[in-house]
Parts: sequence; C-alpha cells; structure tokens
Amino acid sequence: MRFIQRYFGLLLLLSCLIGMMVPSFGDITPRLVMIALAFIIFCSFFQIELSPRVLAVDFSLSLKFYLLRFVLLPVVVFFVLKWFSEFYALLMLLIFLLPAAVASPSFTILFGGKPELSLKILIYSSFLSVLSIPLVLGLLPGSLVRVNAGQLLLTMVYTIVIPFLFHLPLRKLPSVRNIIVRYNALFTLMGLGMIFIAATARNKPAILGNPALVGLYAVITIILYFILYWIGYLLMPAQTRKVRITMSISSGANNIGLGVTITALFFPGNMNVFFIVAQLAWVLALIPLRKIFHTEQAPGS
Repeated sequence: MRFIQRYFGLLLLLSCLIGMMVPSFGDITPRLVMIALAFIIFCSFFQIELSPRVLAVDFSLSLKFYLLRFVLLPVVVFFVLKWFSEFYALLMLLIFLLPAAVASPSFTILFGGKPELSLKILIYSSFLSVLSIPLVLGLLPGSLVRVNAGQLLLTMVYTIVIPFLFHLPLRKLPSVRNIIVRYNALFTLMGLGMIFIAATARNKPAILGNPALVGLYAVITIILYFILYWIGYLLMPAQTRKVRITMSISSGANNIGLGVTITALFFPGNMNVFFIVAQLAWVLALIPLRKIFHTEQAPGS
C-alpha cells in the first residue's frame, strides 16, 4: 500500500500508456468507464464516517467552498470564455463543475491537509453535483450543445447514488469494511486505471491522428490544473494553511473520471479527446504537488 500511495501518479500515467497499446473496447467503453467509476465511489464511501455529529462539523465551511468553487466559479468562467470561444467555454464549464475526486482525501493526507474536511467536501460536492451538473449543463450551453439532462441525471445517479445505497448494508460487516478501507488505494488505482485504459484506447486514433491538437490540449490542461490548485488555495485566504491545502486538493484533484464518462456519453469526439488528455494532466499535476506544499512556508499557520 505504501508503494501504491507513493507512486500513485506514476502508476496512473502508466495506465494511460497501456491504453495507447491495447485495442479499443469498442461500444462497451462508456459502460466500462461507468462501472469503474461507480466501483471507485462505492469503495470511497467506506472511509466516511456517516454520523450526523461528524458530518455537521465544518458543514458551513464545506458548503461555502462548494458554492464558490463548484457552482459560482464555473458559471463565471463559462460566461467570460464564451466571448472568445464557445467550444472552450463549454469545456471549462464541465471541468470546473466536476466534484472532488474520490482519491482527494488520500492526497490531502499525503500533502499535509485535513482529511476529515476533504471527506466532507467530497461528500457534499459529489451528491450535490448529481443535481448541479445536469441542471447547469441543461441550461447554460443553449445552442452550443444539446445535453439530455434526464439521461445525464441518470448517469450521475448510477455512478454516485446507487453505489452509496449499495454500500450501506455492507459497511455494517466488519470484514468487508476492513478489507475495503485497508486496500482502498489499490481499489482506487484499479478503478482509475480501468477508466484511463478504456478511454485512452477508444480515442487512440484521434489522439495519434491529431498530434498538434493533442499537444495544444496538453498545454492547456496542464496550465488549467495548476490554476485549479491555485484557486483552491487562494479561495479562502483567512483559513489556516492546512485548510487551504485541503481546499487546493479538493479543487484541483477533481473527478476527471466522471468528466471522461460524461463526454464519452453525451458530447462530440473532440471534447472526449480533451478529457482524455486532461487525464494525463491530472496525473502529471500530482507529481510536483508534494514538493510545492512541503517547501512552501505557511504564514502564521
């Protein structure tokens, strides 16, 4: 487990490279991605203490961060970018709407944040996104793209709500819960690896056939992820450094697997390719974070 936690980013990068070498899974790719994402989220729920007392702690802080980072900011970014490019406005809208990744609490521990706060942001952003993503994507883009809000809502339910309901009786079994908690890093790696391999393999012709476009997407997404981490860190400057690190991770380590799933099901090819490339940027951005957070001096924290 220590090996997986230490080299998590590199192992995910390896899964992307495997996807470039294996044949496409064809029409079952979106279903495989959905199942893998549901499995990751299912496992993550076993790490969460669901008592009302625990969930009530930092509730207002978590909700305020969610509204600023996952609702207000995506809308503002969309309207600003729409003046320059409708395509990139839609891309940025979706990537900013994505909730915190299920692996974000693990990253928060690695980078010196507050994992209990990270868990709450994960819970609130994941469950609220079941409504916010279909609602915003159904209303804002207008003529840019037609999104079936009902089908998108069902996808969110299948990947977030049903895994939560399915885990409830199993979390009462100590043997099951102990295994999933103990090997959560492995299960998360397996799920994300499956998503990255399947989605990359499906889009391999587009990736190899448009190297200039892929290169452009790579530059954009790498810069974007550093901006997302930076925004999270600066969003609430009055908070302690540990809280700001937690918010940075919750902002930057978003659920890119959900983005790949949504674009594979509901959007044109180039948008899915963008999110495939964003997967690589998501992984690469994790590598320097530990050094950045560990070397940064915390004023008054």
